[in-house]
Amino acid sequence: MSRTTHRVGFALVATAYGATMAAGSVPTPLYVLYQHRNHFGTTMVSVVSAVYVVGVVVGLLLAGARADRVGRRTVLGVALVVQLLACLVFVLWPALSGILLARVLSGLSIGLLSGPATAYLIELHRAARPEAAREHAEIVATAANLGGIAAGPLLSGLLAEWAPAPLRLPFVSIGAVLALAALLVAVVPETARPVVRPWSRPLALAPERRLLFLASCLGGLVAFAMFGLFSALSPSFLAGTLGHTSHALAGLVAFLGLGAGAVAQLGLRRLPPRRAMTTVVVLMPLGLGLVVGGVWATALVPFVLGGVLTGAGAGLLFRACLTTVVQLSPVERRAGTLATLFVTSYAGLAIPVIGLGIASQLAGPRGALAGFAALALVGLAAVATVRLRPDPPPLSSAGAAL
Repeated sequence: MSRTTHRVGFALVATAYGATMAAGSVPTPLYVLYQHRNHFGTTMVSVVSAVYVVGVVVGLLLAGARADRVGRRTVLGVALVVQLLACLVFVLWPALSGILLARVLSGLSIGLLSGPATAYLIELHRAARPEAAREHAEIVATAANLGGIAAGPLLSGLLAEWAPAPLRLPFVSIGAVLALAALLVAVVPETARPVVRPWSRPLALAPERRLLFLASCLGGLVAFAMFGLFSALSPSFLAGTLGHTSHALAGLVAFLGLGAGAVAQLGLRRLPPRRAMTTVVVLMPLGLGLVVGGVWATALVPFVLGGVLTGAGAGLLFRACLTTVVQLSPVERRAGTLATLFVTSYAGLAIPVIGLGIASQLAGPRGALAGFAALALVGLAAVATVRLRPDPPPLSSAGAAL
């Protein structure tokens, strides 16, 4: 295959990755409408979010065991079809049972996609530009991940506010994009040669620098907990605590918080490793402080600004963790180690939804949010302690980590 073919394939896979992630986050501003239509409360929203994470974990386990066996393109194609099926269920079966099934399917698609798509982009980039640094592919992968998650709520929020059929049109629109992406991905060259061998372990640890690997997984969990705060709960805080019921505003706030993560990865990609982690340690506490302060003071501006700063810090943290895991992983175990990172990271999406839902019943939404922020900062401190050690032991040929 020519380098041009791989370069075009790289762009197509990145687009498909972002579109699938966007489809997974489209329901964010729509939960208020579903609650009104189907007469369920915030507890059921937590259940819907939990089944989504269950689907993600199942998909990650399946992909971790089989992605190296059947090839990247096959797994990516299956993920696109499953996400398209989830959109179809949302359109045709808007009852609560349909919503639950659609979220399981959507999560399954995301789980199937995340690790193999990242590996696919790295391998396509290496084939297209063997002389270029690998970090470019990793940045594009995380930007497609977070950029897609950010774009979904913005799309559905705008359509829900100003277009007809707010519970159907967003899924029809993103479904059309997914269908086109599935057709285009079919022509992307395969980079992993399918082999006949025993099923690999779905999860794996990097054989070197285990503590750094585990800290990276914890960092991914902390980062995705921040994303979960804005992808699932920002509409509830806006409507229930801050008094803003606009669906467009809910989508915009989620977009700003999540989009800041993608922008930070691109804008701060040249920061040296230690300075990048130091930036995270500054941005996330400051952002969380503004978010909590905005909720306690019933003030929209600090809430939104805090979301942007928190999202930027979380995006930079996740990119650092992803880069570390890739660099510490042998090629033959890359799918399993990436699956381990994504399993722990996506578990973070469920923590704010389920934990805050339970804590809100005991301490109210303001107290629950403050407690969540405190726990997140404890986790960040643990990650920073490992990553900012003054004299880390030298790495092997896998490369410097961050």
